[in-house]
This record gives sequence, C-alpha cells and structure tokens, in this order.
Amino acid sequence: MATKLDVYKQAELHIGKSTITALNNDVEARYKFDQAWTGVVEEAFMEGDWNFAKKTSSLSASGDTPIAGWGYTFAFPADYLRTISVGPYAAWRGSYYDFVDQGGFIYANTDSLSLIYISNEKANQVETWPTMFWRMVAMKLAYETCEALTNGSTKQQDLEGRLKTAVRKAKNVDARNEGNQRLGPGSWLRARGGWGIGSDTIHVTGSAEIVPEEGEV
Repeated sequence: MATKLDVYKQAELHIGKSTITALNNDVEARYKFDQAWTGVVEEAFMEGDWNFAKKTSSLSASGDTPIAGWGYTFAFPADYLRTISVGPYAAWRGSYYDFVDQGGFIYANTDSLSLIYISNEKANQVETWPTMFWRMVAMKLAYETCEALTNGSTKQQDLEGRLKTAVRKAKNVDARNEGNQRLGPGSWLRARGGWGIGSDTIHVTGSAEIVPEEGEV
C-alpha cells in the first residue's frame, strides 16, 4: 500500500534526486510536485478504464428541457470523469447508440440509463491505487516537472519513452483482471465483413475494449 510520499520519492528517483523525506519538506522538488499533482493525477485517471476507479450508475431523467430531437436529459454523477459505456440498463450487453453527450449532459429517448464511468472518488486516496498505477503516476510526475527541476530537456526526453512503457504496463496489468470480458474484433477485422454491425459488443466511448493484436495483454 503506497502513500503520496512514496509517489513523490519514486518521482524523484526518476529525475535523479533524493531530497524529499516528508510531504512538508522545504525543498524545490516538493513544491513542484505539489503544483503538478492535481493535473497529473486527473490525467492518469483519464488515461485508461481502470477497474479500481470504475463505477456504474443508474441515471434517472432530470427535469431539464432536452435539446431538439431527444426526449430526456440526464446529469452526470458528481464524481464523473469520463464515460466508458452507456446502456438502457446495467446488464445491457448489446450495441446502444440512442443517446448523445452534449453540453455537459446526456440526452436520450428513454427515461432511464445505465452509465459506466471513471470516477474521481479515489483521486486522493493513494492507498487504494494498484501498484502499477501509482508507479505510473510517479513517472508522470517526474516527466511533468523534470525540466524545471533539472534546468534542461534532455532528462525529459529520456523519461518520455519510459512513461509510455509505464502507461502500457499499468493498462496491461489492469486488463488481466477482466477475466470475464470477451475479446472483440480488432480494427483490421472490423474494417472487413461488417464487424460490429448487429453484433452484441457494448458501445464504448473510451478504450475499454480489449482486442487481439492490439496491446500486450
């Protein structure tokens, strides 16, 4: 179980420094990390369909007037960050396109929806983050701040490739926990034979679909 201090220490190691021993240390690295923290964490949460940050919410239509062409308006949950999928009910496993995300609301022609989304509820609960995720956040933190902390871009260029590897590893480990997910066709197959037309693959707006030959799972 990691702490925010562990993330800071790991980020410093990537940069080649070791000055932080507590979250109130009066050192430059701690101040830079504090400044970058919120943006880095939110970006990390948006990066993938993380199981630990995933939630399902049953939405009921609000009283707001819908836009033209749609019968009902739905507000996003307060902890919403990004949509993974939308369906008419929680157990829905078919394609679903009868909705639109526009202007900060969802509009549909049914009075109830099920939304699977990435929540920011655990954004500051570092102790709940899986190992590969918090290590990825540390790498992101190092990448975002290394130019300011090292007075140059050479280290940042080196960290860029390592960051891509860290993101991929975190996604791969997270995907292995989805043993009940069926593999869908890849982009090559979908471009031929009408893949996805009339299929029972759930409509996703993020990167949740795991496909053969795409990614290391």
